[in-house]
Amino acid sequence: MGMNMPGMKDQSTISFFVANNMNKVEMTNEIKLLLPFLKEKLNHYGIKIETDIKEQKKTEGVSDGAKLAKFIIAAMVMHSGIVTFFP
Repeated sequence: MGMNMPGMKDQSTISFFVANNMNKVEMTNEIKLLLPFLKEKLNHYGIKIETDIKEQKKTEGVSDGAKLAKFIIAAMVMHSGIVTFFP
């Protein structure tokens, strides 16, 4: 699944682009599973994740839910300085 590094739209919204509509549907399904976990572990129950389609020639991907979680958490840490409990 191809996508770019997520960005922080505001303090509660993570925004990122996927390569096509199929990836957006897959990501939406993964987000439904990931979001409750993130909200609890970060003690921030107002977090939202938005996806938009951005066609690209070459994409780098995240292939499963565990990689997606680490990808999003790493982006949040990089953008907001949040300390996480993950290795």
